[in-house]
Amino acid sequence: MALTSPGVQVSVIDESFYTPAEPGTTPMIFVVSAQDKKNAAGTGTATGTTKANAGKPFLLTSQRDLADTFGDPVFETDASNNAVHAGELNEYGLQAAYSYLGISNAAFVTRADVDTNQLKPKATAPAAYPANGTYWFDTSVTTFGLQEWNGAAVTVTGGQSFTNRIPSVITDVTFVTGTQESPGAPKTSFGTIGDYAVVAITTLNTMWYKTAGNAPGVTPGTWVQLGSEDWMKSWPTVQGSKSNPSFTGSNTITINGVSVSVGSVDTVTTIAATINGLSIQGVLAAAVNSKLEIYSDGNSSGAADSTTGGPVVIAGDSGTLDLLGISAGTYYPPALQISPHTSVPEFKTSDTYTRPTGSIWFKTTEANAGARFRVKSFNSATLLWDTVEAPLYSSNEEALYKLDLAGGGANLAAGALYVQTNCAGDAQPLGSYKIYKREAAAVTAVRSSKILASTIGAGTRTFTVASTDAGQPSFSTPITVSVVTNGTTEDADTIAAAITSANIENVTADVDSQNRITISHSQFGDIRFVDTSGVLTEAGFTAYVSSTSGTPNLYYVPGTDGTTNPKQLQASQWKPLAYTASPNEVTALTEAKTLWYSSIVDEVDIMIHNGTTWVGYLDSTSPYYQASEAEQTDPAGPIVSASTPTLQSDGTALKHGDIWVSTATLSSYPQIYVFNANKLNTPIANRWELRDSADQTTENGVLFADARYATAGSLSTASDITDLLTSNFLDTDAPDPALYPKGMLLYNLRRSGFNVKRFERNWVNVNADNLRFNDEAMENYYPHRWVTESGNQADGSGSFGAKAQRKVVVQALQSLVNGNEDIRDDESRLFNLMATPGYPELIGEMISLNYDRGLSAFIVGDSPFTLKPNATDLNNWATNQALAPEDNDDGLVSRDEYLGVFYPAGFSSDNAGNNIVVPPSHMMLRTMALSDQVSFPWFAPAGIRRGGITNATSTGYVDEEGEFNVVSLNEGQRDTLYAQNVNPITFITGAGLVAYGQKTRARGTSALDRINVARLVIYLRSQLQKLAKPYIFEPNDKITRDEIKGAAESLLLELVGQRALYDFLVVCDESNNTPSRIDRNELYLDIAIEPVKAVEFIYIPLRLKNTGEIAGL
Repeated sequence: MALTSPGVQVSVIDESFYTPAEPGTTPMIFVVSAQDKKNAAGTGTATGTTKANAGKPFLLTSQRDLADTFGDPVFETDASNNAVHAGELNEYGLQAAYSYLGISNAAFVTRADVDTNQLKPKATAPAAYPANGTYWFDTSVTTFGLQEWNGAAVTVTGGQSFTNRIPSVITDVTFVTGTQESPGAPKTSFGTIGDYAVVAITTLNTMWYKTAGNAPGVTPGTWVQLGSEDWMKSWPTVQGSKSNPSFTGSNTITINGVSVSVGSVDTVTTIAATINGLSIQGVLAAAVNSKLEIYSDGNSSGAADSTTGGPVVIAGDSGTLDLLGISAGTYYPPALQISPHTSVPEFKTSDTYTRPTGSIWFKTTEANAGARFRVKSFNSATLLWDTVEAPLYSSNEEALYKLDLAGGGANLAAGALYVQTNCAGDAQPLGSYKIYKREAAAVTAVRSSKILASTIGAGTRTFTVASTDAGQPSFSTPITVSVVTNGTTEDADTIAAAITSANIENVTADVDSQNRITISHSQFGDIRFVDTSGVLTEAGFTAYVSSTSGTPNLYYVPGTDGTTNPKQLQASQWKPLAYTASPNEVTALTEAKTLWYSSIVDEVDIMIHNGTTWVGYLDSTSPYYQASEAEQTDPAGPIVSASTPTLQSDGTALKHGDIWVSTATLSSYPQIYVFNANKLNTPIANRWELRDSADQTTENGVLFADARYATAGSLSTASDITDLLTSNFLDTDAPDPALYPKGMLLYNLRRSGFNVKRFERNWVNVNADNLRFNDEAMENYYPHRWVTESGNQADGSGSFGAKAQRKVVVQALQSLVNGNEDIRDDESRLFNLMATPGYPELIGEMISLNYDRGLSAFIVGDSPFTLKPNATDLNNWATNQALAPEDNDDGLVSRDEYLGVFYPAGFSSDNAGNNIVVPPSHMMLRTMALSDQVSFPWFAPAGIRRGGITNATSTGYVDEEGEFNVVSLNEGQRDTLYAQNVNPITFITGAGLVAYGQKTRARGTSALDRINVARLVIYLRSQLQKLAKPYIFEPNDKITRDEIKGAAESLLLELVGQRALYDFLVVCDESNNTPSRIDRNELYLDIAIEPVKAVEFIYIPLRLKNTGEIAGL
């Protein structure tokens, strides 16, 4: 502001503009890795590996920073812990970044959005992790404790002892009668007679035996539930030991006091018929192997003590009994005893209640092949299944007693489990169980509905209440509660007061602010109600069904249901556990976009064009179909073999049209041959005709595409290859058969293995029709599909094995480099080197990115790991003789002045000390940084002084067997590479490994065909941009032009002193800033430079002179 009175005002004008220093050597390294890796400390997830951070550039300043952000670099190993050299899952980029940050303090790392963990080979389709707390009843390791009794004499092998019987566990409703919600017995087609089975489809699981069905009324081959009447009738209670006896005279035997006449004309068969005709309660008979067998269904009246379960008392003529091989006496039917190993059943002949063969001891404790139920809970933090103990007890009250003797339930944690046996509580138990979970560690409480004036009818009402108590194994004696209700809102208080005043152990009741009755058990135990007059039901106490129906914590008493009168209810913190029973780990529906690298090589589904559509290879319309089964092609489908087949898979002769998929060379898999039986008098090996996998237009070609996963659209799991041979089903996205000729093969990628697939949810539009299969409605189709992710090669052939893995990785990297806007920010993310270690395929994309960023970085390119060092292979690759469409293992395509390509790979070690093979860029990024530290970017990072390799011990290539072969490039090999602008890395005696070339892949011959000059230009471009920015919006006059010219000359003069330039010229005056340019608000600063060249060829002529001649010169 202006002064108005005498004084002094000082102002400062900053005109001290200068060009800031370059940030130093900073690379951008594009990488792939597993997703959600652990950080180096193992304490959490490495943030750079989350899906949310894929594509985000991270500026890292140290090796520790990298390990915390991306985890330790991981390199693949085989089953013998040997490194997989040149493996597609190796984290080359992270290892290169880690090595680089060992000698530098800045590097950008950006991870592509692909999870290499998903590219690990798997034989079965992957699924998603279940939700935290999901329960899995692991039937594969559960022992059920079913001990079958052998009642034979102790002198007989195995007699008077138990045998552990392992049941089949059925978890699929297709193997049982009934429905998913209400499964019944196993189907008769399941199992063989004498087998045991457990049906574990709902929360109520049942145990079964497949009976021979000898007793009348029991169908042979059916399944009977253990403990049921039909099960008892499946084993004889009384068994004669003599066959085909002959009788004399007329005699009588008695069964439970009923006389059975036996005459001379009788046989075992007629005696059995007589017994059955007498309708003796609970008793049946049959002739089995000409011997008499008598059965009891458990309801016979042979003894006063009904708890023994239907004994059969045999008496009468001793001679007749002797002829039958039966002794007089009391026989007890088969029994199911459920008890721990400490309560051994008394089934022996010396015991009071001898039991026959077939009786079962359901041993509820683990000792000596007893039961141990393996229930597991999923822990989403560890991604592991935690085992939860689940002991077996007969009831809630026994579980409370055994698990919390002192507290009666108060000390039980939420989530505690137990398995309830004999779920209906029958006196003669049935083979059943149900798993219960402790819902909460809290007071057991049940609450009524809101009691209104009309809720409960008037009158005297009663119900009984019993409860559990600490230290007691059963419920208390029921106490009758009697109340007089008036049909008013006060009924709530009346009922609550009556319950409390009844002094029921641990039970109280109160009324809340909404006039609802709450009945509680203070020890967190159980309360049992018998609603004799229906008042509890009227109050709204009903059995729990779901979150919207019924009273929470209130259930029907075991063995009762809604039809039981009066209703019996039980308040409890024990709730039936929701779980999945399976022998396999429980999973959820596969997440969308999940990848699956199928490791199965020998499952191949090949269809054929019949002139109209694609059909199964053994379909009757197939061009190779033969009506005679003996002349048909291989019944197992394509023969997958490394050696030439001479027979079909079943050992029969090869047939015309047989397919052989050769696995001899996995790198060129699949080579598909068709057998030509018409080549008579030709060796079998010469009758196999190779199909052209690159031909997708003629009848001799092969089309690689997704066609189907199963024999029907409704199926969610893959069909067997043999079933697909005769199936013509096509998914709606199968290739249009109208576009292809008859006889062409369709290699179905969706069902075949050895490729990478992607899971797509709702891929199928179930509201549409299937245009590829008879316009079939797809409303019942399984909507999700596996879709091939690895795609085809440029020639149309499929991608398989390592090529499939690599194609997916490369696609992800190319997507990252091509579409990421963050890495194109050239103002806040400053880097001057670029590399994608291990992936020559990314050279073209990095060149495009570099142009987008104004040519601000030098690209370090790789050569293939498998490129052999002979001059022919080197030249063919470097000149792209294979006509590869992009930079890859087949050829080097790209040329650019800001690209340097290096050969060969190096041998190093990872962070765990394992030997690994690393790409050339791994070595060169570090070498360039070290060179810049001792010199400047315009000094060649090559030669003995600045080209030394410090992060590899040798160089070489990986052969077809995955072995690393050490190579020290000779002069001829180096010359071949250098002639094609590929820089060799070699061993120099006395110096070690050295980068021995510094050419760029320049399009023509110029100063920019050398790395040191290209990097000088990159440096100048960056510096001149910074130098010029302060002059934007300045007056376009001589003063400004002189200022910017002076600044440029100062910069360039410094570079002359630093051996970057021989000379330079700067022009910024009226000659290049014409009036028209000034009118367009433009300022031109023309600069010419003469860059310093590096010495690459030293010639030393050595002349020989005569003695004394040199002194005279």
